[in-house]
Amino acid sequence: MTVYVLGGAQTDFARNFTKEGRGLLELFAEVVPAALADAGVSADDVEVAHVGNLAAELFTGQAQLGGLLVAAVPELDGVPSARHEAACASGSTAVLAACADLEAGRYDLALVVGVELMRNVDGQCAAEHLGSAAWAGHEAVAAKFPWPALFADVASAYDERYGLDPAHLGLFAEHAFARAALNPLAQARDWRFPAGSFGPDDELNPVVEGRLRKQDCGRITDGAAAVLLASPAFAERLGGGFPRIAGFGHRTAHIGLAPKIAAGGEYLFPHLHGAVADAYRRAGVPGPARSTSSNCTTASPSPAWSRWSTSARPRPARAAGSSPAAVSARPGSTRVAA
Repeated sequence: MTVYVLGGAQTDFARNFTKEGRGLLELFAEVVPAALADAGVSADDVEVAHVGNLAAELFTGQAQLGGLLVAAVPELDGVPSARHEAACASGSTAVLAACADLEAGRYDLALVVGVELMRNVDGQCAAEHLGSAAWAGHEAVAAKFPWPALFADVASAYDERYGLDPAHLGLFAEHAFARAALNPLAQARDWRFPAGSFGPDDELNPVVEGRLRKQDCGRITDGAAAVLLASPAFAERLGGGFPRIAGFGHRTAHIGLAPKIAAGGEYLFPHLHGAVADAYRRAGVPGPARSTSSNCTTASPSPAWSRWSTSARPRPARAAGSSPAAVSARPGSTRVAA
């Protein structure tokens, strides 16, 4: 069964909600009504809710998010909900769960919310909390910043296999920040970088871990995004013509990075390549050449670059699982989102 995207919203990711005296509750309370309004539906129409989140219990002490969603939007009282955690793919996994609900015929309208509050702690503490998405106690144990250290290992493995020019890595980061500036709600939309900020200048672009420098690494922030997904029957009642979710890919590999790098084979991360291929297959799209764009959800320009290259040829990708979904925005136009 086809699942349709009725509308959605996101908060301003440049805001620091903690400094505003606000938290997860306020993120929910801001983004959900905006998404409902964009979709042209009411909270009373929502039949099920799915929340994507990585580590709210570490950052805020709050683990149960379904009830918090109802506290923020009382009209959702009684609506079944679930929280989904899959590291960087938490939001994508929440979308897939909502799609499964709709495709099974249990419900006709699903609300999906992705929410993170991470600027309420210092950078070192945040890095340690984010390290819970890696193999805790087994990898990056001596690193100050676990994920930059792991992605530095990915860059080294890539370099050993294919060769990696640091200038190219810097250009990818520069391009990523330039693309972010096109989103009026992106954290980095107003950031300005002096000449040399994406090169080997130790003052403008200091080393963070291994061969990765400051601009190769993403910044944490606070934010939420919400989307309303509907069955064909519900979408038709609203007049139809909505974007549809055409296909998806979802695979998970061993949590450790070292076994992946040591495995050999055509692809550095074959599970990711398989997820991308699955998304194209389910969407009925032959491959990257027939796609109009490719979107990655990630915490750092470096893994985004490596995942992008995986979709077309043997290249590395994210160290953990991935959940890309192919979305057909209109006939003849397909986007691939990870």
